[in-house]
Formats: sequence, structure tokens, C-alpha cells
Amino acid sequence: MPVLGSAVKVALYDEVTYKSTTSVTKGMLAYYTECSLAASRNNVQPNTISTDRSRAKPGAGNVDVSGNLNVEMAPETIGFYLRHCLGAPVTTGASAPYTHTFRPKALPVGLIVEKDWTANIASKVEQFLGCRVGQATIDIPQEGAATLQMQLQGAKYSIASAPLDASLGDTGHTGWFAPDCAVLIGGSASTVVKSVQFTINNNMDGGRYALGSAGERIDMPEGFADVTGSCTVIVDATLFSAFIDKANARTDTSLEVTLTFGTGDGSAAGKEKLSLKLDHAIIELATPPISSPGGMEVTFNFTSFRSGSTDKGLVAVLLSPLADTLIA
Repeated sequence: MPVLGSAVKVALYDEVTYKSTTSVTKGMLAYYTECSLAASRNNVQPNTISTDRSRAKPGAGNVDVSGNLNVEMAPETIGFYLRHCLGAPVTTGASAPYTHTFRPKALPVGLIVEKDWTANIASKVEQFLGCRVGQATIDIPQEGAATLQMQLQGAKYSIASAPLDASLGDTGHTGWFAPDCAVLIGGSASTVVKSVQFTINNNMDGGRYALGSAGERIDMPEGFADVTGSCTVIVDATLFSAFIDKANARTDTSLEVTLTFGTGDGSAAGKEKLSLKLDHAIIELATPPISSPGGMEVTFNFTSFRSGSTDKGLVAVLLSPLADTLIA
């Protein structure tokens, strides 16, 4: 019988020590659209010449753990993912609602992704350790679910006979969709934006292999947090004042998207709100081509930058009844 992807349980864990299961006891069931994270290791051919043309036994290459974890964004889990994309938030509130404010900072130690095959294959649980988010892309389409694509790199692969947590936490999943979104350009609401995308590039150093480390990465330090945005715009009378004039003058502006359920005050489930904002950005100059007698559209790219000691180019604010962004 074939093994279905839906029969493989995927779990996520916060690491305490990099690429180690030490002190890790609590896991979270993942709701996802794709988990392509995989391990690979090359055979390295020896070049020793002897009395014939055959090669000797190959040696082991370095271990590579990499792939995507793609999810539809939901208030129950987005705080956990943003923490691994941007770093731990500053949280305020003594009781619900809680405000979790994320800006680019040091990332968590690492993430363990676990694929549990035991529903079909006895005693086979894959563990991908030392995973960190190299790049994340948030996409708000014209129609459909708001999505987050995370490109992961890890350090170690192992096969266990049982999961780290036999009773995974289950947050549930209630996704945000396009009608839950609003867009602000330079602080003013816009109704001509068709779609928005944010990209967070953590510029991970994935080449940190050292002798004596069994071919595993010893660490994976993050570099600059490069955050960009783009939006596709329906051309109307506000095109120049909202976009082109600012791009031409290289004016410091902002791009903000909000995803809101109910009142958006975060006081209870069904009332959450997420704001994603490039608080300081320069629009790349672009002008619309005229290719038909009908309506036109154009895509603008935003490059964020730091301004002073507080504004880091991106700020994400989650209003939620959940007190933290850790695994419960």
C-alpha cells in the first residue's frame, strides 16, 4: 500500500541547544501546505590509482538539510513562525489582549522538524535538527489564503523510533484570506492594490562545516535582515501621488498590510489582528506600460531600511488572546 502524505504527521519543536534534542519535550502539530524539508549526503569518490581502473570505496560528504515549510497564515500559529523569521517579540499585556511586536533581531537557537511515519512504517520518525529560516515570503493574493513560505536550512538528520512528544499541542487553524486584508501606502488606505508580498532574507551562512563535526554544520549565523515588499497596483488617478511621485523623489514612505478577524482587538479567538509594515522604505521607480485599450496595472518594489535606533525597516504587530509565541 502506498503511504499518503496526509498520513505523515509533521511536528515542530523549539531547540534549547543547537541541533540537539536535549531538554526538548513539547512539540506542536504543524498545519501546512508543503513540507519539502529533506536530508542529503553525497558519496565522495576517491582518486587513488592502483593496478586496475576500479575505484576504492567512496567517502562520506557533508550532510545537507534543506527545504521549504509552507503554511497558510493563521492567528493561532503566526506568532511562532514570526519568532523564527524575525526573532523574539516584545510582548505587553497582563491579560488578553496581548500585543506581540516583532522587529528584526537575533533569531532563536533553532527548530526541530519531525516527520512521523509510524502510522504506516513502524518505528520510523525522521528528525531534522538545527533548522533556521534563511528566507521567508509572505504573500497576500488577490483571492485566496494569505501564505507564508519558509526556506529552511538545518544541520543534522536522525531517525528515531518514537516522536519527542507523544501528545503534541494542537493549536487549531483558522486562516486569513484576501477579504480579511487592508493595505496602507504612506499611512493612507489604498483600494487599488491587487496583491502584496513581503520577503525577509536572513542571509544565513550555510557553509559552516568543520573537521570533526561528522559532516554536520556546526552553526548557521544570520547576517543582515534584508526586508523588501512589492505590490501590484491597478492604475487609477492616484497612481502618481501614491506611488510614482514618491519613487521619483525617493521619498521615505511605508507599506502596511493588516489581516483582521472580527473587531481586531485581540481580546478573544476570532478577534485577532496582524499588522505587517515596512515603516521606512524607498519605492523603486516603475511606470505602467500601455498594452491594451482597457485597464492597466503596474508592480512596485519597496526596499526597507533602518531609521534611527528603533525603526528597523519592518515591524509586525500581532494582537492576540495568546500570552506568548512559544509552544504551549
